[in-house]
Amino acid sequence: MSKTKLKSNETKTPDVTEIIKGKIGNLFVESIMYDNQPCFLVNDNGRIRKSIRETIDGVIYAPITQERGYPSYSFDKLYLDLLINNPPTKESILDQLRELVDFYLVADQTTKSLVLGDLLLTYSMEWIDTVHFPYVVGETESGKSTILHLFRRIGYRPQYGEDIPAADIYNFLGEGEEATGIILEDEAQEMAGVNREKIRMYKNSYSRGATKARIVGIDSRNKRQKFYKTFCFKVFAGERIPEDKGFKERCPKIFMSEGTPQGNIKRITQEAEDTIHLLRNKLLFWKVANYHKGLDDVDSGLQRRDQELYEDFLRVVSGTKYYDDCLKAVTFFIDQRHSEIYNSIEARIFKILKPLLVNNSIELETFWNLLTGIDRQTELKGILEKESFIVYDYGKKISRNWLSKLFIEKFKGSKIIKWEYPDEKLDKRVKITKYVFQEETFDKLSVKYNFGDVEASPEVVQGGEGGELSGDVADLADHVDHSTEKGAL
Repeated sequence: MSKTKLKSNETKTPDVTEIIKGKIGNLFVESIMYDNQPCFLVNDNGRIRKSIRETIDGVIYAPITQERGYPSYSFDKLYLDLLINNPPTKESILDQLRELVDFYLVADQTTKSLVLGDLLLTYSMEWIDTVHFPYVVGETESGKSTILHLFRRIGYRPQYGEDIPAADIYNFLGEGEEATGIILEDEAQEMAGVNREKIRMYKNSYSRGATKARIVGIDSRNKRQKFYKTFCFKVFAGERIPEDKGFKERCPKIFMSEGTPQGNIKRITQEAEDTIHLLRNKLLFWKVANYHKGLDDVDSGLQRRDQELYEDFLRVVSGTKYYDDCLKAVTFFIDQRHSEIYNSIEARIFKILKPLLVNNSIELETFWNLLTGIDRQTELKGILEKESFIVYDYGKKISRNWLSKLFIEKFKGSKIIKWEYPDEKLDKRVKITKYVFQEETFDKLSVKYNFGDVEASPEVVQGGEGGELSGDVADLADHVDHSTEKGAL
């Protein structure tokens, strides 16, 4: 958002505020080009019109006049009149999107359904509260960047780049309206190691209302705090996934392998370019035209993080013939996430720890000796090197300090230190470190880690029609009502 002065003969010159999109009074506007002139596409209580600027409460709002790294949404009178007289339906738009996804992407049905729904979701961010972040994994020439380029050409106002600096993301998204675009980041595999600020921002920005406070200014006199709106849809790609547990839990992982698509999204013909341009315009028009109607609610039966990541995705495709395929994709990626939790090193340590508790407590050294000793348990295989236990399955070093943090931060244990005389013959006290856990907390962790009476989830391998589904995830379809769509969009 930027402000300029509008020249006038009046004593007071009113401010002109440039905005990309947003609500102005009872209006909803999106910046477009109309016959090569910056304009607003306006939803005026259900009536679609264009305007050069809008004035509300003495403030003049104007559309943006500069490009932001993506092609403008440019209309001429003939095409805009055609859309106004024959507004597109959600299903007709999904039909066109599906043709492009099938033409440019070589992937299984699960992946295609996720991409299809997410392309439309990028134009639905006014109506949703939380999002997932697809992460595409693959070697060079595996086609992983194809998905990014589909979103780059069709998605809502994208910022695309490799290892995008955090400052560029803040400036792109701005301080005014939320979700003024989407982020597409390639070569994202090093984020957790080299840019902790950015990955923390990403983890927080999956929910509406997320902000990032930053101090800006060249010197102490001019420094000020700014609050950037970081909520928006994001897609990542890389040769591997950054090692950050919270970030990974927000990402459905798409594993790509080599294939030959019908068309190359990076080298398209002028005819294809024109088709995509018209479809982008149609998507933006659909968004503006249906702003006051929004999306139907669905009773997904999902809970906690699963609901946060996927319920709004289901709302986007509800009431269309693509719903069932998208539902299969949701069940697959939910099962993928659960399997990662069940097979995490934290879960496996929990399964070793719980049966060993006496009065909900255990000494650290007792657990350490069982984990690393000659007669060690069978859940985690590894080798002891000095004061670290290297776990084969994870290639991770475990130390007493690491276990202490796990017991306190993840398992919510209380640390108790005592000094005792273990042997009356030795006049020497020994430090005993014990951890005491709450039964209620361990009951919740048992559910989270699928330990105890909960049936174990099988390992999931991406492919086919979504893989085998396990537990209550497989029953998701029984809980969802998707028979209607508000306003028959």
